[in-house]
Amino acid sequence: MRSAFVLAVLLLLASSVGWAKDLMVRQRAMSGFGGVSPSEETVYLSGNQIVTDSDTTRTIVDLDKKTITAVDKRKRTYSMLTFDELTAQMDALRNSIDKMPEEMRRQVSPLFEEGEPVVVTPTGKTETIAGHKANEHKLSGGPYSGAVWTTQDLDTPPQFKKWKAIEQSRGGAARRLGEAMEKVTGFPLRTKLQVKTAAEPIELSNEVLEVREASPPADVMKVPDGFTKQAPPTSGKPPQ
Repeated sequence: MRSAFVLAVLLLLASSVGWAKDLMVRQRAMSGFGGVSPSEETVYLSGNQIVTDSDTTRTIVDLDKKTITAVDKRKRTYSMLTFDELTAQMDALRNSIDKMPEEMRRQVSPLFEEGEPVVVTPTGKTETIAGHKANEHKLSGGPYSGAVWTTQDLDTPPQFKKWKAIEQSRGGAARRLGEAMEKVTGFPLRTKLQVKTAAEPIELSNEVLEVREASPPADVMKVPDGFTKQAPPTSGKPPQ
């Protein structure tokens, strides 16, 4: 499975179950190796569904059905994974590391090693992001380095705890990151992380441009009509 897809899913789960209000978050986001340009996307939280929609893709997380649907608008196709299938794919990838060529193994293994704790350090810096005062927290440890900016102006959905629990249950570096994020209070408005690998680092960033209470358009919460279902990607290959 592509690392960008996995990382995106984990972030989506940060805004999961039971948020009583419909929320719309418009943001600029990027995930992948260096040189990838950020793109604008809109995240809708409605009931137990979280949808991230952009010009080219749509990801639908259904917390009741425990499914993740990835839509490719350019190819007019979609695929679906259950949470259990996603966990099984990550486990299979973890178990296949020893069989990979050395260079490939060096790139992938840092993501699955327990490593050192990720340390959170408030810097005292403040900035206005999307109209809200935000505070910076640096993150460092293991393969991770970067910062997250949060605000106390907005109610933080209690579902962030759900994501932290999922992160930690995966073990490895993701568990360490989940432990660190538990120490960061407030609603996240900007995140910029680097995940070190043997090659160039994986970069993950997003910045909220607008956040408000709003009901999503009905057609955004489903796969577009006429799209063809395909088998989901497998974990037989390392992240790309």
